[in-house]
Amino acid sequence: MKNVWKKGLMFCLGGMLMASSVVGAHPIRTPEGNMPMVHWAVLESTPGTMQAMGAIGAKTVGPQTAKEAGTYALYGAIDVKNHDLMRLLEIYESYEAYRIHSTSEAFQEYRAARLPMLKSLRIMEANGIALEQKDSGTATVAYMHRYEVAPEKLAEYQHLATAEAVRAVREDAGVMGMFVTAEHDNPNIIHTMELYRDKAAYEQYQQSAKAKEFQRKTAVMFRKAHTVENLPANITLSQKGLKKT
Repeated sequence: MKNVWKKGLMFCLGGMLMASSVVGAHPIRTPEGNMPMVHWAVLESTPGTMQAMGAIGAKTVGPQTAKEAGTYALYGAIDVKNHDLMRLLEIYESYEAYRIHSTSEAFQEYRAARLPMLKSLRIMEANGIALEQKDSGTATVAYMHRYEVAPEKLAEYQHLATAEAVRAVREDAGVMGMFVTAEHDNPNIIHTMELYRDKAAYEQYQQSAKAKEFQRKTAVMFRKAHTVENLPANITLSQKGLKKT
């Protein structure tokens, strides 16, 4: 995969700036300080057409997204085991911001053009638990996880996951973002996205004492756990919605 997708999900990440020499880290929040609207989109293309669908998105949705103040971040990656499957984490200021995005002329053009290539689309409503990222920069490695947490351990897991997301993004130079969400209708089903500067940064984090301690504490809380590795990509961090104090 040599083109749009391997170079990055260009249409997902409009209106961003390149990383400066000094990069801070903050949570994504609404202007009132609340959790923004979050959902996941799972797209499956007809065989071999995901990159063509991405090219259409880059041309149509990308420029429009850059103009939408309420479209905070659209971070996606393609499953390394299935190049026709992409999972996209979408973060909006509000449902109204999502409505503006999804009803825009550019999005309607993209939706119509992708129709022959789209095998299936599932939107999964979610609630944000932790939405932490660097203020700017680019990630090339993305991992996603699905955890089924024992209900009696859910509050403890949320506390630990939030603390580790905040710590890792602020303390570890190569951790670009950590996003922890819960299914709206099944709050003990957790979906996460982890963004790393590169493979070396991912491995450094995994081998760190603090990451291992977090994993040790939370592993016993899971009834089921599944990890998704994704194709390399250039995911430029959004600078919208960052709550700076």
